[in-house]
Amino acid sequence: MERLTNLKIPVVIVCVALCWAFMADPLISRLAQRLEPGHQDLFRSLNDFTVMLLVSLVLYRRISRQAREVRRTRDDYRRLFEEVPVPMFIFDSRSFRFLAVNTAAVSHYGYSQEEFLQLKLTDIRPPEEVPAFLAAVGQVPGRYADAGRWLHRKKNGEVFYVRVFSHHTVFEGVAAKQTLVIDIDQKVRTERALAEKTAELENVLESMTDAFYTVDRDWNFTYINRKYERVQGRKRAGLLGRNMWELFPYGKERCYFKEYDRALREQVSVHFEEFNTFNGMWVSASAYPIKSGLAIYFRDITEEKLMREKIVRDGQNLRAIINNTRDLIWSVDRDFNIITGNGAFWERVEKLTGKRPETISNADFGEEVMQPFRLNYSRAFRGEAFLVVRERELEGHKHFEELSFNPIFGEQQEVTGVNCFLRDITAQREHVGQIEKQNDKLREIAWIQSHKLRLPVANILGLAELSRAGCSAADELIPLFCREAGRLDALIREITLLTDEL
Repeated sequence: MERLTNLKIPVVIVCVALCWAFMADPLISRLAQRLEPGHQDLFRSLNDFTVMLLVSLVLYRRISRQAREVRRTRDDYRRLFEEVPVPMFIFDSRSFRFLAVNTAAVSHYGYSQEEFLQLKLTDIRPPEEVPAFLAAVGQVPGRYADAGRWLHRKKNGEVFYVRVFSHHTVFEGVAAKQTLVIDIDQKVRTERALAEKTAELENVLESMTDAFYTVDRDWNFTYINRKYERVQGRKRAGLLGRNMWELFPYGKERCYFKEYDRALREQVSVHFEEFNTFNGMWVSASAYPIKSGLAIYFRDITEEKLMREKIVRDGQNLRAIINNTRDLIWSVDRDFNIITGNGAFWERVEKLTGKRPETISNADFGEEVMQPFRLNYSRAFRGEAFLVVRERELEGHKHFEELSFNPIFGEQQEVTGVNCFLRDITAQREHVGQIEKQNDKLREIAWIQSHKLRLPVANILGLAELSRAGCSAADELIPLFCREAGRLDALIREITLLTDEL
């Protein structure tokens, strides 16, 4: 359309000139009859000159106007090239030398206009990318083309990712390519970081010891980790995209569906334990709402469940044992606060303070009671296990008690508390006292037998020897026999009395 408009004016001028020539010639012939022959030729020449002058003036004016429009259009294109806010440049298609660069390219790459025009396109690329560039540049079509993602290099050596758009053009008579460059470095690095994090997350999910999977709002599987495959004995390829309740209908019969549905409807996290009838194990399941549906993980707690039941039974048995003894058993933490105690202990505490176990604190015990215990607790907290015996008056009677303090060690072998045992040993001490008294009596009897009893026995034996020898002093021996016999009888009575006291 524009070309027809441009041709219209010259055609009109030529038509007007031809009309003028055809109309002017008869008029000039008539006028020439009134002029002299020399004036006729001059008049004809003047007419031709006038026509040529008018045509020339019209054409000149038209050409001048078009030239101004061309210059204005060229300036507009030049300004558009210069002022576009993304880097643009034109380079020679054969030598790859820069022919023109815009202001954004100068600002972005750090080169001046003069420096740019001394460079080739290969100079703004890392050396390792040049072969790929040379292989790809010849394949760019003659029309507009997306040349893809590349690495470019700034003047300071910084390398960054760009997206290149290019097309063929002619610049000042030279076959060239005009290129627009979009800096996508931040986007690429963000995508890479996101991809790395995604890969890291997938690696974590794949290495989890718990079975993990996600479902959409229609209960279709969207992700399954390796542990879930092993637990269910099925490959994820046959599960992804399929409805979980159609594949595992038993779940609707248990509390799985109720809890998962509540998590999805109310957008809340749920946690529960349930028996899995499909593979005969107890599981601990948790579900968390996500944007697309639910994230669910579960783990096999069959052994843990059995262990917990065993711990409960053992705890019941242990409580039965410690509560069936009259010895006091309790433990304290590092702040000397009571952690636990058996029935006998709490009975003693309630008797001393008048308070129930759940309301007891260290402030309920007098300082004269707590001070000795604090010293013993501190000693045990240093890692020492020891026994102490104390004597106290209770209900008007003297009582003896044996206290055992034993440190409780944590996982790092640090002392986390003290376990204490208190046993009334009054009867034992009395029994030991009786035994000691008996021992004293026996020692006294033994001393009498070994010292006092030997003397009259020796005397009697001596007198007997004299009487066998036919001694003439028989009358004198008889009183001596009687005396020693009396002494022997007295000692026997003394031993009898001591024996009766045992």
